[in-house]
Amino acid sequence: MKLTFFLLFFSILLGALCWVFIIPMWHTPDEQAHFGQIAFMSEFGRNPGGNVMDSTREIYISEQLLGTFREKNGNNKFTFHPEYRIEYTDSYIGKYEAVLAALSSTTAKKEFVFQEASKYPPLYYIPGVWIYKALYTADLFTRVYSIRIWSLLLFTVNIFVIYQIGGQIFLKNELKAILLAVLAGFQPMMVFANVGVNSDALGNLLFSIFLYTALRLLISGIKVINIIFFIITLYFALQVKVQFIVILPLTVALCAWIFLRDMRKKQKSKILPLSFIILIIVATVYSLFQLRFGPLTYTISLLKNFDSGSFIKFSMEYTLPHTYREVMPWFWGIYNWLGVTYPRWVHRIINIIVFLAILGFLVWLKKVIQKHQFRNNNVQGVFFLLFAILFYFVALSTYDWVSWHDSGFQLGVQGRYFFPLISAIMIVVLIGWESLIPSRFFHKLMVVKALGILMILLNVYGLYTLSAAYYNVSSLQIFLLQASQYKPWFMKGNTILFILISYVISLLVFVASLLNYKEKK
Repeated sequence: MKLTFFLLFFSILLGALCWVFIIPMWHTPDEQAHFGQIAFMSEFGRNPGGNVMDSTREIYISEQLLGTFREKNGNNKFTFHPEYRIEYTDSYIGKYEAVLAALSSTTAKKEFVFQEASKYPPLYYIPGVWIYKALYTADLFTRVYSIRIWSLLLFTVNIFVIYQIGGQIFLKNELKAILLAVLAGFQPMMVFANVGVNSDALGNLLFSIFLYTALRLLISGIKVINIIFFIITLYFALQVKVQFIVILPLTVALCAWIFLRDMRKKQKSKILPLSFIILIIVATVYSLFQLRFGPLTYTISLLKNFDSGSFIKFSMEYTLPHTYREVMPWFWGIYNWLGVTYPRWVHRIINIIVFLAILGFLVWLKKVIQKHQFRNNNVQGVFFLLFAILFYFVALSTYDWVSWHDSGFQLGVQGRYFFPLISAIMIVVLIGWESLIPSRFFHKLMVVKALGILMILLNVYGLYTLSAAYYNVSSLQIFLLQASQYKPWFMKGNTILFILISYVISLLVFVASLLNYKEKK
């Protein structure tokens, strides 16, 4: 199984690298805004804020020439126009590539001429600043794609943490842990949204670590090392995304869960004080966080002005239909500035598999109830993850309603907003898929493995869909010419071909190893 484990992460790394190479600059979610924050921090040593220009002339010119500059409504030449493509040349050098590369030797990267930079807490951006400064004299493409590699590393670590979550839930069952990593690591939109310049890469990783540490406390018990690890993760998660304030109610629910479960055990003399210590530390962290962002004030205001009738009406008429019609398809893949997704037949297959998995999960719930397995810590871990999914959805939906109620505009919830919980979502899918197959079925193990192989195929198809959205894929030569333009010198031509071939070979070897694996009895 060690070989399968190595092949898994090697193929995930190569696959993510393919996405890094193929995706044009400024085409991952809000990449130009996050890169703008890094550029601002590199020049001024602080986060952008206030009514100041925070994005450089270099970024502005590149967006204008490459068609990604957004007008007042937030749209550009690509938005909802899948037919639009930039003009390509017959060489590895794009039409405006030399012009954009030459800007690095001018004052363009020091001049801040418009407002577009993100303004998130700095934890993700600090290493990005180090990379930016180390490559300060290099061209724009080299700086952007090198910072993408930083995101790629965070993504890979995230999948390793998700693998560890699988080990916690599935009682060290290596096969299921690997399949969980497959379902998360090859999910095409998960890769697409996590390999660009975007703090989501670190935020998703820290949320996964939060879930892992929460499961350690719930399943393995309250130990000093678990508590310390949990508090550190909690603190850093709150320093990456303001919206991760949802972690605090989940933490309180976790503490109450453990408190009520273990208070009757013999170890309660040790457990109860430790539970209170966790709550005290959480309250302290929350207080410090409150001083900076004021979420308590916002929450109190929300509760005072909450209109249940309006919220229910909004949820029925907008949230639920929007979730089914847009959020779910976008969860699996939406590219080219919301202009390209999979054909309907692909989404129908996905929907059928998800429906069967949910049906199977209900079967699993029935068995848990019939066999009175609620006291099993691993079962409780699954319930905690399910609670986290539901709570996160309600919190996001409530914030969406607040945005509409106050301004008349929806937040615009996207499928990628749920990637902090992709481990929990895929655990529900994996449990449901397995539970739907009768235990006496001779090929049950092979059908379970097939779920992972289907996700790998979706990743390959997603990469093809992405490539076809931007480049001419009718011939390999034309594709390599177009895909090489507006890229760093080390991401052109044969290098792209080598990475793609290596990825395909690694996938074939990994799938062969997975199919040959026999579950230990």
